[in-house]
Amino acid sequence: MPVWPRKPLSGNTPPGPELNPGRALSSAKVGEDVKLVYVDGGKGLQHRLAELGLTPGVRFRIVAKGSPGPFIVSVKGARMMLGHGMVHRIRIASV
Repeated sequence: MPVWPRKPLSGNTPPGPELNPGRALSSAKVGEDVKLVYVDGGKGLQHRLAELGLTPGVRFRIVAKGSPGPFIVSVKGARMMLGHGMVHRIRIASV
């Protein structure tokens, strides 16, 4: 059975090598203000993050970075917990 190449998701194509794709959210420091650049995940993850208000271009602050506890961010005045699996797939840029 042939294996088909995965199509890029519309609206979420990865930046080319000439652009800075950002860094993983897991590398951010507590108290840092960041901007979401790209989500390296499927439609399910993108939809879940959009429901939480995390869409490309939105600015948010890192509140807590638990290890092994939760990763907490503040988006538009609301705090939310993100799983570590999500955190490694979110690409950010410093503001």
